[in-house]
Amino acid sequence: MMKRLLFLVWVCVASNAVQIAHAAEPGCDCEQVAGACTASISVKPVETTTLGSYAAELKITSSAPACSKVNYLVDGMSYFNVLVSGNTGTDNVWGQKQITRANISDISCQVCKQVVVTPVPTPADKKPVSSDLKLTPFDGQWAGAGNNSFGSAQRWTLIFATTAAGQAAITGTMEGNFPTVPISASGVVSSTTLTWKDQQTTCSANLLTDVSLAFECHGQGSVQIVMRRQ
Repeated sequence: MMKRLLFLVWVCVASNAVQIAHAAEPGCDCEQVAGACTASISVKPVETTTLGSYAAELKITSSAPACSKVNYLVDGMSYFNVLVSGNTGTDNVWGQKQITRANISDISCQVCKQVVVTPVPTPADKKPVSSDLKLTPFDGQWAGAGNNSFGSAQRWTLIFATTAAGQAAITGTMEGNFPTVPISASGVVSSTTLTWKDQQTTCSANLLTDVSLAFECHGQGSVQIVMRRQ
């Protein structure tokens, strides 16, 4: 899953002015290489899932203090991770057999150019999220990777956010050997299951533990992966 990446991260700080000001924060532009680095990866296996696959948590460490893009292969499949504000990070992978350090190969590291991003100001009259809204175990960011039914490698990053009782907004991206696909949908939460429809695709997420879920989508082809809370 080789791809170009423009990874920009910022933190927004609100004020009581007519428009809410957003503080500019450092980010990483990985289309511009600023230097080289070295990286290491350790592997922590996690529980076997109900999909019959094995998941593993990878701990990634770089010699650079920030903005490292680390590329690596897991059983020949390409992955990457960008360490934006430090020299360590984690990623989650899965497979049909137990994943160990021996499955990780071809680790490379590059330092991305540090940039500063200033977000567009948000109107002060924008309604805030209700503090009385009860969150669900799905709320937050999840990520996972695997092959779809056509054998194409994919990496999914999804953010679930409760919008009302029994309802959630789903945003994120699907990446692979194709242009990144944005995800935006509304879903229904029922106990430990979250379902939604995105265009011609029907998707569901079923909680396995408080930090892992079984995700699947069916449409023109299908994908089944295990996602981990980020």
